[in-house]
Amino acid sequence: MRSLLAPLCALALLISAPAAIPAADADGAGPGIRIDPPQFGRVAWGRNTLRLKYHNPGRTALSLALKVRTYYADSDSGVIWEITYPLLLPPELSGEFGVDYFVRPDHGVLRVELEAAGPEGAVFRQQQDFPFQAPYRAEYLLQPSRLGAQGLEWEGRIYPSFKVRESESFIFYYFPGSEAEKDMERIVPQREKILQKLQKDFQVKMSGKSIFFFYPDAETARKLTGHRADGWTYGRTIVEVYGPRRKIDPSHELVHLVAGQIGTPPVLLAEGLATSREKNFDNAGKYRASVEDWCRAFLRENALIPLSVLMEYTSFGEDLTRPRIAYPESACFTDYLQDTYGWDKLRRAYAQLVNDPDPTAQEKNLARFEAIYGLSLREAESDWKEQLSMSRGSGLPATVAQKVVVEETVPYLVARGRVLLTSGSEEEAQKVFLQAVALDDTNLEAHFWLAQAYHVRKNLTAALAEYEKVIRMGDRIHLTEIAWSHVWSGQILDQSGRREEALQHYRTAESLHERSEVRLEGRMTTSLEAARQGIAHPFESADALEVPTQ
Repeated sequence: MRSLLAPLCALALLISAPAAIPAADADGAGPGIRIDPPQFGRVAWGRNTLRLKYHNPGRTALSLALKVRTYYADSDSGVIWEITYPLLLPPELSGEFGVDYFVRPDHGVLRVELEAAGPEGAVFRQQQDFPFQAPYRAEYLLQPSRLGAQGLEWEGRIYPSFKVRESESFIFYYFPGSEAEKDMERIVPQREKILQKLQKDFQVKMSGKSIFFFYPDAETARKLTGHRADGWTYGRTIVEVYGPRRKIDPSHELVHLVAGQIGTPPVLLAEGLATSREKNFDNAGKYRASVEDWCRAFLRENALIPLSVLMEYTSFGEDLTRPRIAYPESACFTDYLQDTYGWDKLRRAYAQLVNDPDPTAQEKNLARFEAIYGLSLREAESDWKEQLSMSRGSGLPATVAQKVVVEETVPYLVARGRVLLTSGSEEEAQKVFLQAVALDDTNLEAHFWLAQAYHVRKNLTAALAEYEKVIRMGDRIHLTEIAWSHVWSGQILDQSGRREEALQHYRTAESLHERSEVRLEGRMTTSLEAARQGIAHPFESADALEVPTQ
């Protein structure tokens, strides 16, 4: 699974410290504007600061946008940390300024890219590389950041430096005092044993040492790596959640590590093989049972995802993929392939099929599957389901399976409806949102997006009723939805001539101080800004409501 963390900042820096500086590389900006190459100092994991010198000989101040990007150029992680600082350079002054940036814990060639641009183009561009070798033992400040009301905010908590442990095949990073440190004497031989078995089973020989990062919880892992998942493997690096409340199966990510030497197939096979090697599938920490028990229960609920759909996915985890169904289903089907047709054919499929969303690649995957197995994916799916329906196991409580189906289906329907709504299929989107609400009437997001569908289709009475439900159901987790529900309720009431009621909604939205930006009418805005506009002037209806995008 892949994901990116790229916060944008709206913090204006007023630059003023006078100093004399030499010329810098410019590329089409205001006359005479110069920025010198940066002074990086020591670059380490975590929070860093760089300094830049500037010169503005003109008689007017100049606004620039300074973009800072950091990533590992030779890493398979795909994660980029990015920030944009608005700068204001005073007239007829030279000086210097410092900006902060974050380097996530990893190894390889770190690349820091800088670009300062004004209204007429780029003033300054530079990139610089810094090597980070394993094991990394330098001093660093693990202080994550977030986008706050005033721009980039560094969190008050600073994480301790990792402890480092080396074994024959691995380099382990973990926090002092963590669950991983407490269990390290057990973790090391366990992971070594699993690695040796997987290399033998998969007929793969790995050389050199692989890297493990253990984080105590998923939120800490997200803050420091930029990736949202309990486990993640890229290249020779594994990131795992290992804490008192959550420990993923020790085999799963190691399967990705070793099998990655064979190929990069669709997630149907990649996650299927990894999940099939788990002792018991715990389904996001909710309930432990075999993947066959899960799949038999999903089959009874008619909730299995068509394999042709799973074959098209390039990752599991997003709401549209229904991961708590997709993972055990993929594992169960992979087990069927290996048990029925043997490892050699599964290994060939793993090597020849590719993880690629391109329709041409998808067609080739289906053709290669049929060439390897002698039957189409549809035929294999039919045979697998027939065998599954006749198999027996310890069983899974029907109420557990039904709960998982609802919990996965409702976010899926909401995500699917949003795609339809933003692509102009408002009527179809409304039907999908109604399905979601029918399945779970307590789901706030389903009601919010149903209100959006009604609103776009100009069914203002129904839209207002749904916005009111969102407001009544609201909590601090859904401040964005609550604030916009107040704003749009106010706009509907304004259109009905109910100005005093509209003002109550605008003022409530203003009091929430919710500043998450959405794109409306071609520009970024917030519910706070929209509420203040509604307080200042009654809303006047446009021809159509535009669906906001975040």
